[in-house]
Amino acid sequence: MSWRPSGLLWMCMTAAAPALAQEPQGPPPPSRTGGDPGTRYLELLPDLGRIGAQVGIFAGASVNPYEVGPGLQAGGYIDLPVARRRSGRLSYEITIGLSQGTGDPFTITNPIAYVANLAAGASPPDALAGPPRAPFPVRRDVRTRLQVLQVSPFGLRYTLTSLDRRRLRPYLCAGLDIAVVISDQLPVSDESLEFRGTAPFDAPLIAGLVSQSPELTDLGLPSGQGDFELGGHAAAGLEVRLSRALSVNGEYRFTSLGASHALHTITAALGIHW
Repeated sequence: MSWRPSGLLWMCMTAAAPALAQEPQGPPPPSRTGGDPGTRYLELLPDLGRIGAQVGIFAGASVNPYEVGPGLQAGGYIDLPVARRRSGRLSYEITIGLSQGTGDPFTITNPIAYVANLAAGASPPDALAGPPRAPFPVRRDVRTRLQVLQVSPFGLRYTLTSLDRRRLRPYLCAGLDIAVVISDQLPVSDESLEFRGTAPFDAPLIAGLVSQSPELTDLGLPSGQGDFELGGHAAAGLEVRLSRALSVNGEYRFTSLGASHALHTITAALGIHW
């Protein structure tokens, strides 16, 4: 005679079987965010923690276009991650920088001063010669004072991560630039017989021709001609990570402006990571 479980007992055994089959057979798999906690910085989702973005400020030396020569540059940047590979990461970069410098003396010819001398009663040879035979200097030595506001709305940076254990990250970057160029000319010395040291020809000259009126200068209104230039840049640098949230960078950048002019900069930066 065979034994069979009752209907109620059979239903209980059948319901418990799937629950027993779904019990875990071991510990959960290890997290993929492991590694050396002193050198690994969590970047890009789905990792939790820092996403690999940074903002920073920089300052350094510049060699300015238009034969102005050495000067200074300062600015800031934001760097946002785009993609990550085993050997590096690609990021989108926006940069804003201001360069300025004052060039060596060179000689200009001012036709407006020549006309002013003729209007003052000087003969053509005397009007061209200027002081002391005419009131205003026509040929004179000036220095160019230059400011270049450089905006890069689109740039890409590729950072090598193979040296992370040494807290070093070399990188290369390139992008497009829009530059606003503002310049005026500073007379080396005051030479006018009339209005000496002031407008129209002894104060800083706009386009090398005439000074801003003293009334506008008293209002603090900026003077100088400005123009837009389109260009592009290429750069190479090294990032040294001080901590999970802080780094210092050194960078050389070449920026092409217009058809034949270039801006060279060597800067140091302080970066904040999140």
